[in-house]
Amino acid sequence: MLNVFPRIPSPQTAQALHLAEQLESLARGPVAAQRAVQGRQLAALLRHARSHAPFWRARIDEATRRGNGRLQFDALPVLTRADLQTHFEQLRARSDELDARAISTARTSGSTGVPVAVERYAPLHEALYRAVMVLEDRWSGRDGDTVTAVVRDAPDRAPTVGETWDGHRRATHVRNLIAHTPQALLDWLRAVRPTDLVTTPAMARRIAALALDDGGGPLPMQRVLTFGEVVDADTRHLVRAAFGARIVDRYTCEETGWIALQCPRHDHLHVLSGSVLVEIVDDAGRPCRPGEVGQVLLTGLHSFAMPLLRYALGDLAEAGGPCDCGLHLPVIRRVLGRERSFLRMPDGRLRLARLTGEHWRAVAPVREYRLVQYGDGLVEAFVPAARPLSAAELAALGAM
Repeated sequence: MLNVFPRIPSPQTAQALHLAEQLESLARGPVAAQRAVQGRQLAALLRHARSHAPFWRARIDEATRRGNGRLQFDALPVLTRADLQTHFEQLRARSDELDARAISTARTSGSTGVPVAVERYAPLHEALYRAVMVLEDRWSGRDGDTVTAVVRDAPDRAPTVGETWDGHRRATHVRNLIAHTPQALLDWLRAVRPTDLVTTPAMARRIAALALDDGGGPLPMQRVLTFGEVVDADTRHLVRAAFGARIVDRYTCEETGWIALQCPRHDHLHVLSGSVLVEIVDDAGRPCRPGEVGQVLLTGLHSFAMPLLRYALGDLAEAGGPCDCGLHLPVIRRVLGRERSFLRMPDGRLRLARLTGEHWRAVAPVREYRLVQYGDGLVEAFVPAARPLSAAELAALGAM
């Protein structure tokens, strides 16, 4: 390359940088300004939904009628996964402003037990996706030349080298998390010596535990970027001990893409208010106060191909209060996981059901387990073990 400075970005990179600047300016601006921008974007989405999607025309008109001619957004019924499955055609919104050739279909994995398909308008979705990637790099301190190791459900790939949005070199190595044992992945990481690891929290935990126990020496990293699962405090501690690295989590979904990024200073998440509206509501549909847990309702502010308004994602999360990091975005203190992973106790409390074998085997030599919840809320566990259990092990199992 003849030119060194000033760097001239490609049109796609220039667009991502410009969008990222708008999103960051909004994030650091007054809360009132954020709400005003969200309100204008939401109004545009509602007009589009009513004009072009039969499903939403009926719902919006009914909510407006009940409001004596005025639409109160939180009066719209929650959009469920069953609605998406049953009314797919009626939820589609076609207009002359959307190029039909640029509309794609995304399908969820079915981790909630109810897989769905959603249509997205690629020019908007992809542009915003790239812009938020810029923000994640900035907020996580991911700058300079980097070596990224990716361990996920994707084919192994030969190393590639590309240029980041800020002109630095990024080498990327990919391994499939199913085709290789955790020990083989750890050996591969020691050969690659990455600055960053991208993987699921469960795999990060398994590799970190191996790294601490196998005597192979230190494996320093700068960051472990996680996706797809809940990150708990134990996993953060284990990764820090094994790699000297901070976990950088993100909250995403197939239906809308990015939802929230981890705070630059703390472990909680900041909602990306420039592209999504997140409500955390209790069983009565009321907004949760900081410290309260409720279900996540998601509105994709740019979901013009198939408007998603007050969509019940199937997750439970804890609302957070204002943050001191300089970002004035709403805070999700933690994502607890899928609603279907929780048991409702007799006193009404929700309790995470530890449904994977690793949780049980961590406290006792459990061969198999079965949980039964009865109509009165009582939960009974049947746990055959390899040997008689001690009182301490029985107490630990009961505490799960």
